[in-house]
Amino acid sequence: MEIRQAHHTINMLVSAWQSHRMYPEGHPSRVQKTRQCQEQLAVLLADKSPLRIGLVEDTLFIEEHLFADPHIAEAEAVDILTSLEIDGVELERGLSLAELQTFFSLSTACIQSGDDIETALTSANIRHLRIVTLLQDDENPNIVYNSAIKAVDQIFKDIHGGRVPSTDSIRTVSKNMVQSVLRQEHALFALAQIKDYDNYTFNHSVNVGIISLTVGRACGVHPQQLQLLAFGGMIHDIGKLKIPVDIITKPGRLTQLELVQIRRHPDRGVELITQIEGIPKEVIDMVHYHHLHYNRTGYPQQSQPELSPLVDMVTIADHYDAMTTHRSYQRPVPPREAIRRMRHVSGIDLHPEFLEYFIYHLGEYPVGSLLRLASSEIVLVTGFGSLGNQHLKVCRLFNARGTLEADPVSYELLPDEMDQIVGDVDPLSRGIDISIYFD
Repeated sequence: MEIRQAHHTINMLVSAWQSHRMYPEGHPSRVQKTRQCQEQLAVLLADKSPLRIGLVEDTLFIEEHLFADPHIAEAEAVDILTSLEIDGVELERGLSLAELQTFFSLSTACIQSGDDIETALTSANIRHLRIVTLLQDDENPNIVYNSAIKAVDQIFKDIHGGRVPSTDSIRTVSKNMVQSVLRQEHALFALAQIKDYDNYTFNHSVNVGIISLTVGRACGVHPQQLQLLAFGGMIHDIGKLKIPVDIITKPGRLTQLELVQIRRHPDRGVELITQIEGIPKEVIDMVHYHHLHYNRTGYPQQSQPELSPLVDMVTIADHYDAMTTHRSYQRPVPPREAIRRMRHVSGIDLHPEFLEYFIYHLGEYPVGSLLRLASSEIVLVTGFGSLGNQHLKVCRLFNARGTLEADPVSYELLPDEMDQIVGDVDPLSRGIDISIYFD
């Protein structure tokens, strides 16, 4: 988004909001300004969804643009958000005229009455506009990640013990994962950089659940469907528990017989989860068909029903985590190299539209990227700031002299500082395990 578009969008939003405050329902000015605003937002959301507008340290931002010296409309937007006692709003592709009208009406009413706008929007069943507020304890990324580890661990233990596992805890974790991602877009994704090389299947399961959420968010999936994505992503490889561990961890090329066994894990997974009552069909499909390519090669090759789009999203997440994780037979690749390779199989192995949304969402320098700056310092991207994926949170691992920092320094690179980045660095070339910096 250009700065001109950013100013124009804020102007239109504030103008439409003011028309709801000044005129009665059905007034031509109110209708016209809201329709113009919705049309402008639809154009922006076609290119990027979600679109975030909010406050950071009492300063207005829209995506990567920070209004440190606000115009009149931008100052009014700050007053509106402050009066509503919220940090911002997030708009998603598909935002309708009726939803926007309802938001303007409810927000003006809530300022007058002192009622909670988030509760009011939830009651009105607004799907494509949500309030950005502070994290609750059970949505804290570190707490959610650790809860996911425990929930998956318990399911694996139940299966190893010959018991039918309960999915209550993983359902709860899936819900909290979604809320965490909705509140703080990239923080949970950063924790998916934690890798446990000694227990690949277990750690990979949690990370694919998290990365699947990121794909779903990039594609504008509704929060209820996001919960299914998290659930399905975390158990997608459950069938590998029925494959001999020496095959799963074997370094080097597998024999033809071993390949046949590996390719049975989706069927084995379905056998396991269909013993559990109430597993949604979408989750069963994710377990069964996450190795079925976009062009429907891959496996299993029996006739497939019409599959949920969520299956293609989990497949993208599975590819990304597999490429960026050290395995017994494969060295990991940096995030930007993983993206390059995934683009190479776009439309063949991976859903092309979903993949492009995911890549755009990750930004030019995804979390986990190791970068060289013009100063010769080497920094690790650990997250994104409130201005989006052009606002990097970084950790300096090597100083300008090339010495590994005993106490890495964390700071931020703002959008106008991105020209300091001069190239990528392969972590293995520096003997660095980046996962330890996300623990």
